[in-house]
Amino acid sequence: MGLDQRDASVLRRFEHFCAVEGLTFDGAFHDAHVVEAFLLIGCSTLSAHSLGTYRSTLRRIGGAPQTTRGFPASPAPAPYDDRDLAGLWARANHQTSRARIDNATVLLAAMVGAGLRPRELAHLHGSDVEVGAKEVSVRVRGDGRLVPVEGLYASVVLERARERRAYLFRPGAMARDTKNLVGEIAARLVGDPDGVALSSGRCRSTFLCTHLANDTPLRELCALAGLRDVESLLRYARHVASAPQTKAELRALMKRQR
Repeated sequence: MGLDQRDASVLRRFEHFCAVEGLTFDGAFHDAHVVEAFLLIGCSTLSAHSLGTYRSTLRRIGGAPQTTRGFPASPAPAPYDDRDLAGLWARANHQTSRARIDNATVLLAAMVGAGLRPRELAHLHGSDVEVGAKEVSVRVRGDGRLVPVEGLYASVVLERARERRAYLFRPGAMARDTKNLVGEIAARLVGDPDGVALSSGRCRSTFLCTHLANDTPLRELCALAGLRDVESLLRYARHVASAPQTKAELRALMKRQR
């Protein structure tokens, strides 16, 4: 069975829990009650959203029967509005060196314009930017999804891609596979300390909420964002009044859009 990084991490944590509790991994793996005990005892420090992700992963891989208990999804960070984005672009373009400007503008273009996660941004190459007859797209390394980019975001990634075929973000530095990458760069940006902060979570939330507000078909949006389940959109839909507000509504809308 091929496992991605997230699945493997969940299984390692569950296997350790079984070993500590003196449980047989194979038997516990298919027992919904053991899974719930693992979430309650072995994952007490996780957020509600992460608990839901762990439950979903174990249920999908192990086939444990569904229980009636559930955890609500934690809310996604609020998306940036137009005024916020204007301030962020102004700040990005007024950094103290060409390299800092390039890093900040590529970060905004790729994370707001294409919804990339920090690790995906870290591995973005100029050769991953594709120009079609009518649009500019970014090919995401890892899962290979192709994400169209529009407007100013497209102009920035295309301009940088024409300058370099290797890393677009932090060129010349070793790629870092870390969730803290964006936070470290954002913390070094010069500008008004009271201005809106640059956040990878809010960048991705802006991408997803914009598509939800524009009625992008849900199956297509999940593919663009690299999401496995339409229910994952619920965290973001709560910021969009016109979007479905329950998991059942999301599933029903996706069925109608087929």
